[in-house]
Amino acid sequence: MATNQHHEEGGPDPEEERVAQDSQSTRNENTTNNNNGVAHSDEVKETQEKEEDVDNNKKKKKKKKKMRFYKRFTYQQLRGWRPILSARRAEIFFLVVGSLMLGLGIPILVAAISVQEYRVRYDDVGSLAGLTQEQREMMVTQGNGVTYDVPITVDKEMKGPVYVVFELESFFQNYRRYVRSFDSQQMHDGDVFPGGSACDPFRYEGFDPNSSLPENGAILPCGQISQSNFNDSFVLSSPNRPDVNLSIDSSDIAWKSDAEHLYGNFPSVNFNQIPQYRGGNTTQYPLNEDQHWMVWQRPAAHKKTNKLYGEISSDIPEGTQLTLTVTNRYNVYPFNGTKTLLLTTNSWVAGKNFVLPILYLVCAALSYGSAIFFFLSYDANLWYKRIPGDEQWLSWN
Repeated sequence: MATNQHHEEGGPDPEEERVAQDSQSTRNENTTNNNNGVAHSDEVKETQEKEEDVDNNKKKKKKKKKMRFYKRFTYQQLRGWRPILSARRAEIFFLVVGSLMLGLGIPILVAAISVQEYRVRYDDVGSLAGLTQEQREMMVTQGNGVTYDVPITVDKEMKGPVYVVFELESFFQNYRRYVRSFDSQQMHDGDVFPGGSACDPFRYEGFDPNSSLPENGAILPCGQISQSNFNDSFVLSSPNRPDVNLSIDSSDIAWKSDAEHLYGNFPSVNFNQIPQYRGGNTTQYPLNEDQHWMVWQRPAAHKKTNKLYGEISSDIPEGTQLTLTVTNRYNVYPFNGTKTLLLTTNSWVAGKNFVLPILYLVCAALSYGSAIFFFLSYDANLWYKRIPGDEQWLSWN
């Protein structure tokens, strides 16, 4: 009755209170979950923003660094090590340079001294001795030239291989007009008649087309280099040492690349055949097999023309008396040229040449002299020594 009375009087219903409490709890939980979700999304967003900031900062720093390098480069302000010049540092520098030059110069000088070389001039000896240049020219250009013997005495043993080299003085094979007087396509293909205009006037045998000659007289190989091909010959023998093999081997004296790539395997045509127009030797072999012709085709760089003629594989003992049999055909007398034969050994720095070691030794002497000068003038106080950074030498005017 009390309960009923209470309900009748309008008091709160327990069931309604329970439902209201459950609803409030649900709303609180949803609010909490919403708050947690917002907080989590804020954290994720904040993390992403931080990562983007880091990436942007890196990009800015990289760009800034590039810009700084570009500006330093354009304004010539790149960082670098620049030594402060002083007497002590100069002494050390000159001592190091002098030691380096001395270390290079002495071994090269020793190697050059160890080369054995014998030179003999043969254009004015034998049957040509005492004659005028005109008389020598007449004798050399008639027939097959002049043959005579030239003695050579070997004072020191020559270890093989011994190289046989001929030298032409005042020949000037490096003249521009001479150097370009050839046709590379003709010498490679063998079917270009006549050769290019660079070969003029040595495109035809006799200088003009001649129908009585093969290919209308066109020359293969054309040009002044080929036309002036060297044609002296040499034979060595020994009257007191007949057991020594002195045969001159000329089978492998040209560059291998020349025989394989520059010149073709075909014979010459109208090449130094008519005596009155002949400037030098002809060839009986295909171009890429004639070793002497291929050696001659490479012009010398100086006024002296040095060409390898062949090599002797055996040793030549000390005291050997050599006889050089020369067949002199090559005419150098109109321009007062000279001809010399060299017998020489070799070393790790090539032949006998004192220019390079002397240059190194002179540089070493100058470097050591400079080091001594700085030592005496600054360290030994033999001359006036200025104190670095002395303010009394500053002027503010």
